[in-house]
Amino acid sequence: MYTHMRLMALFLFASAGFAQSGATITGTVFDLPGATVANAPIQATNIGTNAVYKAASSDKGLYTLAQLPAGTYEVSVAALGFNPYVQKNVIVAGAQTLRLDIHLTDFQFDTLGDGREFRVDQLTPHATPSGLTPRTADGKPDLSGVWYAQRPVDPGKPEALPWVEALFQERVANNSKDAPGAHCLTRGVTAAGALFPYKLVQTPTLLVMLFEDDIPSHRQVFLDGRGHPKEPNPSWMGHSIGRWEGDALVIDTVGFNDRSWLDPQGHAHTEKLRVTERLRRPDLGHLEIEFTIDDPGAYAKPWTIKRVADLDPDDEIGEYVCENNKDPEHMVGK
Repeated sequence: MYTHMRLMALFLFASAGFAQSGATITGTVFDLPGATVANAPIQATNIGTNAVYKAASSDKGLYTLAQLPAGTYEVSVAALGFNPYVQKNVIVAGAQTLRLDIHLTDFQFDTLGDGREFRVDQLTPHATPSGLTPRTADGKPDLSGVWYAQRPVDPGKPEALPWVEALFQERVANNSKDAPGAHCLTRGVTAAGALFPYKLVQTPTLLVMLFEDDIPSHRQVFLDGRGHPKEPNPSWMGHSIGRWEGDALVIDTVGFNDRSWLDPQGHAHTEKLRVTERLRRPDLGHLEIEFTIDDPGAYAKPWTIKRVADLDPDDEIGEYVCENNKDPEHMVGK
């Protein structure tokens, strides 16, 4: 009995010591004006093991990530209505409690009519009509329609070359103040359709994309079997040709300049960029979009962005005019 009691005590002591060995990251989540943010999803990724630990802020903005193995972490928050938040090189030791308050930046600094509520509506699924995929006379899926802005499904995991990573970190630190859209410039192929509604018009030989946002406000995808020009003139949208693979329209685009961003956060590219899109309409109300980014001048290997768009059967795209732009002087960076 004595031996049994002793072993049990040793076990409890060891268990208690193990329980106390975990580190903790705790703090409060704030928005730009300083109010607390509830239900913000906080994620801590252990750099050494890639293990992911998750928590959500309380109704008072408080969060705790407990029982973390000692190590270096990347803490991130992706909350609707806010710019993505990333804090790298967060180091915690065993049994340490680290205070880390998180200050989120409201989308577009919560500008009236173009801020947090706009972003939430943009990224929230919309009610869509039900039904089968519409088809053209030759049996191909008909992609035509007015579509809400594309919602992200998977942003991909770019493995940027050092110069791209350095430029990306600079843009993040400057709150993306030099984004092309802030200067009346187009957002590029991978961002067109990701902020405002857009319209697809499909014919047997041509797919036309009309964007409520961006300058230029359109794209042409040639479906008539032609190839790319031998010496394309570098442009924001590039030169696009398409072919059908079953029910997927595969679009190959080359001939880019190096001025557009691949995502709102600011991933750059070179003129070597090649984008392969796959468009699928699985039913009446939804469009699935994939962009595969291949740019050996900027990334170690190709990477893929996945999105979905909802059909908006009761609306049309409107005019978008970028003139007398007063935004740049108010954009806040370092």
